[in-house]
Amino acid sequence: MADVAAIITGHAEGVMAGLSFKSLLDAATVARAAGLDVEVLVVLDNPTEATRAAFAAAERLGATVAEVSYADQGKVRNSAVELVSADHVAFLDGDDLWSDNWLVDAHRVCAADADAIAHPELNWFFGGQQNLYFLPDQTDPAFDPALLRIANPWDALCLAPRRAYLEHPFSGRAVADGYAYEDWHWNLETFQAGYVHRVVPETIHFKRRREGSQYVQARARSVLTRPSDLLDYAWWAERDHAMQGELG
Repeated sequence: MADVAAIITGHAEGVMAGLSFKSLLDAATVARAAGLDVEVLVVLDNPTEATRAAFAAAERLGATVAEVSYADQGKVRNSAVELVSADHVAFLDGDDLWSDNWLVDAHRVCAADADAIAHPELNWFFGGQQNLYFLPDQTDPAFDPALLRIANPWDALCLAPRRAYLEHPFSGRAVADGYAYEDWHWNLETFQAGYVHRVVPETIHFKRRREGSQYVQARARSVLTRPSDLLDYAWWAERDHAMQGELG
């Protein structure tokens, strides 16, 4: 059984997907040099011909390629998890990039804590917007978990135990019904289940922002994340009351 499954998903990224795949392969090479067994999976969801062409050499380079027809990133990720057997899974979107050290350093964090979900220290956004976002570590005393009520501090491009994805599959998109932000909902579920969201020092994800992306579409429609206990004031009030009782 492999240590890590590195999974890249593609749809309409075209030639950009080739750069993202090269980034994944570079990170896999660093991880293998450190002694990790890495399996590589490419999942194409209703791909354009240009995107399919970007992965033409994937199998020759040691990757498994699967093609699906969901038009739904959450469902694509769920199906991808079923296709691998590694202890840990890391996702990369077809137009984003990893720092070379991502897989090996993120796996080190997760290997030290069976319930850890690893996130990069920095998200570097480029393309449609130019900014930096330093992700919070759940174990930092300055981190207030109540932030989860109003914002999503993490995203799905993490490295996590495969069982976390099996226990908490991503919800399907339902923008017409007013729901999206599947990453946020997954973070809420895993947080409530006892997983610990950790930041991996000196790692970066380079994330492309495109006009027409699912995230941009969701914001334009003013949709919400799906219902969760953690979005309810009553849940936090009960939590705070229990904590005060323990301290008192």
